[in-house]
Amino acid sequence: MSRSNIVIYTEEELSIEKWRGVLSKFNAVDQQSNWGMERAGSWIWVNHYVLEHNEEIRDIWLDISRDALADSKKREMQTAIFVQPSRDRNAVFFALSFCKEIYAILDKRKEVCMFHAESGLFCNDQIENLTFLNTSQFYDKRQTNSETIHCMLQCLTEEFKAGIECIVEDGGWDGEEVQYADLFQNLLTMRAELEKEQNAGIVPTINEELKNVDKLILELMRLDQAKLLGDCT
Repeated sequence: MSRSNIVIYTEEELSIEKWRGVLSKFNAVDQQSNWGMERAGSWIWVNHYVLEHNEEIRDIWLDISRDALADSKKREMQTAIFVQPSRDRNAVFFALSFCKEIYAILDKRKEVCMFHAESGLFCNDQIENLTFLNTSQFYDKRQTNSETIHCMLQCLTEEFKAGIECIVEDGGWDGEEVQYADLFQNLLTMRAELEKEQNAGIVPTINEELKNVDKLILELMRLDQAKLLGDCT
């Protein structure tokens, strides 16, 4: 079973009502020691701790974040969200959507941090502005530059080529149709974001690269005889 783990440390401000309200949006299942959520065959597991009751954990977190938060005036960490890496690309997309929901109910006047080993550490309003760089990393979309655009284009090219190879060489979706549809929906969202950046004049020189990505998308749709990806466009 594919999975991604999330560990959330908060203060008392995160009431049971607020917490359960977010969990209900994701149809979370109580697993006694954690909460399990599933989307398109991918699971995320969430553990929730109150920082003031876990001094050892608080010390570990402060040690991890010390350099990144050196300039912060608020040294007492109030909320920390960890997302562990996952080989399941869909689980990583899913985990970020859950973290943004959690962030939305927190007191933004206090320090809120999110840590993902593949991407780095993000604080306060960076969290609500996170988007995907590729299928395993995300970044603050307000910091978009030519390097991030290149990474996104490379990701899309590789993923759509892999989808084509899956059909041509392997003869289908390997019984993981639901996961593939979810993945390509997210990839097409990334493709749409690139077009916005181009139209805004931030990266005016990627027209040819986008055309090449679109050719791959059209080829994949042509080969998809089961019309699995029809709802993604």
